Amino acid sequence: MKRTSLAALHEARGADWMDYQGWEIPACYSSVAQEYQALQEGVGLIDLSFRTRLRVTGRDRRSWLHGQVTQEINKLPDGRGAYATVLNPQGHMVSDLFVYAVPDALILDLPSGTATPMAEYLDRFLIMERAEIEDLTDSWSLLSLQGPQSPCALAVVLGEELSRLAPWDVVESQFEEEPLYVTRAAHCGEDGYDLFLPAEKAAALWAALCNHRPDFAVHSVGWEAFNVRRLEAGIPWWGEELDASLVPLEARLNHAISLTKGCYVGQEIIARIDARGQVNNLLTGFHVVGDTLPSRGTEIRHDGKKVGRVSTVLHSLRLDRPVALGYLRRELQDPGTRVEAVTDEGTVELEVTPLPFVPNDYPSEKE
Repeated sequence: MKRTSLAALHEARGADWMDYQGWEIPACYSSVAQEYQALQEGVGLIDLSFRTRLRVTGRDRRSWLHGQVTQEINKLPDGRGAYATVLNPQGHMVSDLFVYAVPDALILDLPSGTATPMAEYLDRFLIMERAEIEDLTDSWSLLSLQGPQSPCALAVVLGEELSRLAPWDVVESQFEEEPLYVTRAAHCGEDGYDLFLPAEKAAALWAALCNHRPDFAVHSVGWEAFNVRRLEAGIPWWGEELDASLVPLEARLNHAISLTKGCYVGQEIIARIDARGQVNNLLTGFHVVGDTLPSRGTEIRHDGKKVGRVSTVLHSLRLDRPVALGYLRRELQDPGTRVEAVTDEGTVELEVTPLPFVPNDYPSEKE
């Protein structure tokens, strides 16, 4: 298991560790309830450096990446970001990703739990194009501020102009005379920013942000509280709801797809589905009836027939009840529909409910 460059800092703050997508990351520092409160009322400071970071340079970087992903890249201006997916020829997901256009480069932020490391996977499609892929995962860190007070904390530490970025904007700045990329990115239904910077400066930036804990309730947040809040916001994550078995439209990722751009890998499948007008299964929210929590992958049945599967089940702190995300047949999507998750101990009743479970106070970066 790998650890990020901030491992010693997390140890000093009393982190409990967990295994996640080939990394050992902080699950919790103090209590999930306190960290969740920081996300809702103050600022949650999260180390996302376990994610993969790539930098693509070269004259053909836009046209090459445009042909690999579902989103419009040729027309993405410098200073803006986009959410996209990478597909195989059968239209199934290889990964999702965030693309940020900066002068002379494209910065890619991807999950690390893909079947093939994404730098290696994408490099297979570089033939004659003048473009180069550089893996920044070990040399650069990714810190994230999530919560309603994030603009205030960012303004104090890095400057008022950065806190005024529009959603999806990205800008290059500096921290202690080293480059820093800042983008406004909301990952869990709250306002937020992602900060990309050289790994050797990450601890200093983390400390500078934590120094304002009394002013803006800046709190180190682990994966568990972060996961609860994003589940309430109805946002699918790779390795949880998203995997290689899916076509992105099943996960309601229509916003990651341009239907007017040119050719890309998997486009024929997406165009066929768009012409047909539907997929058979859709990402769905459920209220869990009772206290038994079905595990990931649990089969869902209706009238004795298999109609879906469970992906994530957690106790919502805002609703004080268990909720779940999963996939369900399109014809059963009406709110209030009752279905059953089949566990080893028996059946658990699930009730279809609209997403998000909790109203988002800020649009997701995927919206």
